[in-house]
Formats: sequence, C-alpha cells, structure tokens
Amino acid sequence: MKKKQFAIIGGDNRIKHAAVNLALTGSKVNVFGLDISGKYDNINRCERLDGEMFSSDVFVLPIPYKNQNGDINIIDWNIHLKPEDLFSQMRAGAILFYAKGDDEITNLCSKYKIYGYDILKEETFAVLNAIPTAEGAIQRAMERTDITLHGAKILILGYGRIGKILSKMLNGIGSNVTIAARRAEDLAWIKANGYQAIPINELDAVLGEPDIVFNTIPARILNRCRLMKLQPDCCIIDLASFPGGLDFEAAKEIGLNVSHELGLPGTVAPRTAANIICQVIENILFRHSFTYPYHGGV
Repeated sequence: MKKKQFAIIGGDNRIKHAAVNLALTGSKVNVFGLDISGKYDNINRCERLDGEMFSSDVFVLPIPYKNQNGDINIIDWNIHLKPEDLFSQMRAGAILFYAKGDDEITNLCSKYKIYGYDILKEETFAVLNAIPTAEGAIQRAMERTDITLHGAKILILGYGRIGKILSKMLNGIGSNVTIAARRAEDLAWIKANGYQAIPINELDAVLGEPDIVFNTIPARILNRCRLMKLQPDCCIIDLASFPGGLDFEAAKEIGLNVSHELGLPGTVAPRTAANIICQVIENILFRHSFTYPYHGGV
C-alpha cells in the first residue's frame, strides 16, 4: 500500500508513540498540539493549523476526540479548537480516525464529506485495548490497598471485554472473583469459567463482602444506597467512561476509597496502546482501499 501522509492533532502519550511508530514506517507525519521529544526525519512539528497540515491524507484525533468543554482533546498545549473549525479546513475525501464518536462528529463528517472511523467501534481495538486497561486497573488496585490481591475478595461489575480479561487476570493472581452481570448468557459463561456469578438485580446481597470492586458498566450502578453497603475500607476502581458508574459525591461523603480511571492504556502502557492504535489504523486503511478505491467524496 502506498504510504500516506498523516496529520495528528492533540492526544496523550499513546498518540505520541503512535506518531513515532507511523514515522518509523516511512510515513510523513504532521503533528499539531502534541509535544514529541527526539528527532525523527518524518515528523513535522506544526506550530499552527495551515496548508501543510491539511494536505494530509489521513487525520488522527485523540482518544476521546474531544474534552468535556467540547474542544478537540489537546492536552500539551493551552489551545481551544472546536471540531467545526478543524473540519472546515479539511478536504473532501480525507480519512479521519477518532474515538468516542457522537452526533457532532458524525454530522461533521457528513457535512464536509469526510470518511470517518471511530476506532472504539472496531472489535480488534476494543479487545486488545482491554488488556492494558485490565493490567492498569490491577496496578491501581495494588497502589490503593494494603492487601495482596491473592486471596482478596473481588467484585467485578459487568462482563464485557474488560470484565472478561480482568477476571481472567485476577483469577490467575489467586483472587476470589465474583462477577455481576445482567444477561443470562453472561452469567452462564461466568459460571463456566469458574467464577462466582451474581445477577445484577441481586447485587445488594453481596455488597458487604468485597475488598475491591471494579466497575466496567457505564451507568450509575453504585448509587448512595449501595455504596453505604460496602465495607468502609473497600477500594472501588471505576473503569467506565465519563461520567462513570457510581455516585462520586456520595462516595466522598461516605469516605470510601474511590478512583475513576479513564484512559488507563495511555497512562500505564502507552507504547503498547500505540501499537494497538497503529495496527487498527492499518487494518482500516487496508479495508478502506477496497471499499473506496477512488477518493473525492463520500
């Protein structure tokens, strides 16, 4: 496949490593709003969004693509860039990778005729990214407790990709793992894999038992009433996307040991996370070349 020119705008450490990876494969990479140390022949550090940036074939935005203020998620620089201001300068037919898409970016891709791909919707990314997420969650639990995970009573809320990998890792350490899930087939697989299964509607019955709770469900599962049933020294690691799966204000008032861990792969394993991002981008670009062999509109 012919090497493409990339424009990478904002992001965290995993995006920095992804930029370096792409450059080392021979692609030209224009970066904006991203501080990358070291000298790389194929990385062009742009001080402003100008014509050189927008001559790129492929654009890569952060994970997630925008922050809570609605701006592109630029961390290293004190700059506010609205998605519309970026899209208005992109050429029709450009390819865009982003994460945690919403109606805004979907509408902008349609309006400006951009081929947009939300990498979070790629199963390959979701599964592989769950590995550093699970490892990072275990690291955080070790940091925030004064017990070993071996022999600890662990409650995992949810049995999606992260829940599956996290439970396997914890079981390997020697933890006593209980998993709460909603779907009957998930509960069956939990039992088949040797863990204790609990239907989510029966969660209250076991809340007084765990030393550590990992939440992966992006809904307020742990309300004030349920939080009050936990042991006072219970550690809660929330892995669900913003705004999380528990009442943080109530947890603070109760005095619980709570941590909301967003973007763990970019924090604890940025190089691995970058490899995953680049692998998924390569897969999608290969697929795109067959689906849209000619550019010039969506």
